Amino acid sequence: MDPEKVIKSLSIIKDIEKKNREMEEFLSNLTITSRNDLLKEITSDIIEKNSIIKEHGFSKENICVSESESSELISVSSIIDNLVSNIQKNPSKKVLYLRLFLDRFHDISDQDKNVLIQSVKDEASEGLKEKMLSLINVFKLEI
Repeated sequence: MDPEKVIKSLSIIKDIEKKNREMEEFLSNLTITSRNDLLKEITSDIIEKNSIIKEHGFSKENICVSESESSELISVSSIIDNLVSNIQKNPSKKVLYLRLFLDRFHDISDQDKNVLIQSVKDEASEGLKEKMLSLINVFKLEI
């Protein structure tokens, strides 16, 4: 092989690697807003720009409820209540509902999810809520 072609190929590869590093650095510096923040922005825009809402005297402050830790606990509790209710209505899909519930937690690996499902799949639906709440507390998970 011609040495000039080899040198040129290596130079091109080096340039590509440099551009990849620049792109990775650029992407890592981007601020990506969370889903909840995007939903808040969208809701806020709808409230501020919707003439019907303005006509009836509603304001952003009247409609948007501030978040607190207690509302987050209520949210988690209501999600678990919904899970238990779905399982009670259709017990044959218990593993499916548990998988969907655990998929909300991105911090848990798939292997850990499988272990968790195995540990609660035979649990009676009455004790399932307490078990799921304790798992959330143990793993310090956020939805």
